[in-house]
Amino acid sequence: MTQRRKWTAIPGLLFLAIGAFVLSAYSGASSSQGNALDQPIAFPHTKHAGSVATGGLGMNCLYCHNNANKSPDVGMPAVGTCMGCHSAVMGSTDQAKTEIKKIQQYADLAGGGKHAKPIPWVRIHKVPEYLHFPHVRHVNAGVTCQACHGRVTEMVRVYQAASLNMGWCINCHVNGYDPKEGQKAAGYDSVPPANYAAGVPYGAPGSFAGIMTTGVTPATSASGSASPAPSVPGSVHPAATPSSERRRARYDCSACHY
Repeated sequence: MTQRRKWTAIPGLLFLAIGAFVLSAYSGASSSQGNALDQPIAFPHTKHAGSVATGGLGMNCLYCHNNANKSPDVGMPAVGTCMGCHSAVMGSTDQAKTEIKKIQQYADLAGGGKHAKPIPWVRIHKVPEYLHFPHVRHVNAGVTCQACHGRVTEMVRVYQAASLNMGWCINCHVNGYDPKEGQKAAGYDSVPPANYAAGVPYGAPGSFAGIMTTGVTPATSASGSASPAPSVPGSVHPAATPSSERRRARYDCSACHY
């Protein structure tokens, strides 16, 4: 191959490299979706954050991950946070007692905390170093934790529920975050989100995905009169969330790469 042909091949190779990178980012080929790792403490999210109806305590995510609404990084629970309860709560099963003893060892309960050390939690959800995901912006915009992390409250062992690849993120930024779907993922199916005019509780007769469909016979109130069904904008498919009520964000490169 002559020197000229070598230089001619460079643009083609560069194009292939860029194409492979973009395809990988959008397809999830390099994603850790489904990844689950062992933790130093077998923390049962089902017990702590699970609903009271299913035997959980219903704790808010922010109790342990207390930086999520005020910092780019969500933060991992400090051993002092755990000891706020487990200096007194010792567990009711053998497994719980074993895990709580581990927490107390990290907190150096026997030594009065002089040699306490942080719990070396293993990170499950991680995006590449060359981009930023500011939790504070997303949480304060109303995005529920479960919209990205899945129903952690039902996970015996936490795993990466979503691909977290570029295409997955951009899809939400372009098409808009659906607050109703976010609350459904969080388990609040019957709570209309704030500023969501057309939302109705999930499971309401004649509704789909929290939106009343057309051609539904109005429900009858206690007085015997018909109650009008929530209106749906004519330009929007009746089974879809109104476009005006989806929360969009910038999707230019500098929104995440800065």
